[in-house]
Amino acid sequence: MKYALVATTGWLLLVDLQTKKVQALENGRPEYYGISWFRDDNNLVLSHTGLDSATLTDINAYALSERGWLSKGDLRSRNFLSAPHQIFCAPDYRVICANTGRNVINVFDFKKPNVYQECGVTDARWDRLSLDDLKGDHLNSVFLRGNLLYVIAHGFLKGSKLAIFSYPDLELVSVEPLGNRTGLHNIWITNDGQRVSCHSENGSLIDLDSRLPIWESGSAIYTRGLAATNDYVLIGESQKTVRDLRRSSLSGIWILSRNDWKAIDHICLGPYGAVNEIRVLDEPDEAHHGHRYTGLVALCSQDAYTDLSLSRLSTSAAASAAAVFWSDFAGIFGSPAFMNNGAKSARSDQLCLVVKKNDQSKQIDFSYSLDDPFESHVSAIAGYQGNGADKCMNAFLLKSFENQAILSLWKNDGECWAHVPGVQIDKQPLTGKVRLVVSQNRVTLYINSKIVLECPAQIFGATRCDFGLGIRWMGAAVRPEEVAN
Repeated sequence: MKYALVATTGWLLLVDLQTKKVQALENGRPEYYGISWFRDDNNLVLSHTGLDSATLTDINAYALSERGWLSKGDLRSRNFLSAPHQIFCAPDYRVICANTGRNVINVFDFKKPNVYQECGVTDARWDRLSLDDLKGDHLNSVFLRGNLLYVIAHGFLKGSKLAIFSYPDLELVSVEPLGNRTGLHNIWITNDGQRVSCHSENGSLIDLDSRLPIWESGSAIYTRGLAATNDYVLIGESQKTVRDLRRSSLSGIWILSRNDWKAIDHICLGPYGAVNEIRVLDEPDEAHHGHRYTGLVALCSQDAYTDLSLSRLSTSAAASAAAVFWSDFAGIFGSPAFMNNGAKSARSDQLCLVVKKNDQSKQIDFSYSLDDPFESHVSAIAGYQGNGADKCMNAFLLKSFENQAILSLWKNDGECWAHVPGVQIDKQPLTGKVRLVVSQNRVTLYINSKIVLECPAQIFGATRCDFGLGIRWMGAAVRPEEVAN
């Protein structure tokens, strides 16, 4: 046993268990949780939450939380999962996933991406309704043995349970309370029938039948993530901390001798955040499906830090090449990234604004691409007088909604944003070119050379539109376009 793969809240890590070298593979698709792969397939299958789980505190947050997805190499599912946890690549080439926020287990097929199975232990439809109203079961771990699917229900303060479903039809066979313990993670049924789980809150590993600890860390840690070979057992260690600090907390791996369940080594990974999952790669992982990962050579060549340095150099070169596009604009706020085509891209959590240096300009032209189906918007701005702040302007706003963009008008008077009634134009393209032409009396908006809106400038009230033109965007990419003579 030499290599283990570790998923943390913010990183995917490759760990050399012999040299204790920690290799950061990627951090661009958080939060990472489940790790699996199909037999003889070089592609990793991962689950991602697409959000900061620390924000999931009430039903309003959960209602907007279905941004998680499954990835298989370069493939990805649509965003239909809410805070997904552990996954298992089944022999029928489907992915079993603990869709924790939705309080169900989903089974997904990359060949049939719009169809999935679903089952649950109870009728509760969300993991929680508030910090105090914990309706859900917190289904977090899945393990398939033959035609039985074992699922751990964390249970919050209600006590953990072990649910068993038939597979592949997902009929509930039994639900077994696991005593006074709560907060369990991972379920492993050994070849001789022993049932093992992480007692996370206690920092230990327990036998579910005797309900006694097999191993105790002796430290105030959180155990989650379980892998095993014929000779060794790996357990993930997370620092006990408040939810808001999980992404930067210390993480580690314990290595136990399977012969006597005693610790023989400990590897401190560093401040990569809470450990969610561990898999052994180069030997059959008996706490998983027992198939070696065949893509190890290519995986070892990945390095997030090297990739980041190369990306920084490439972006710097792109910025120099793109200067011609942006020479007429001044950046007001935000730090967008340059793309190779000269566009500037902003993440879905980053708001950016640029304004034309010639504040008497009467026309602005730019291309746009709305990249995030939930949090993406771009606006042509007129009448900006915010003095560096996000205020005092008129916005012709295109917002993504599923497979279209919707145009609406907004005004900021220096105190707050207000929707201008009477204008909401749907079925606009997610990618296109905008031209805004303004005068003291009239504004005309074109998308892809077609007039979409033509109206009196007084639609914004007394606020003028014939100066201060700019672009405001988030979760999107934009680039100024040269005006044809």
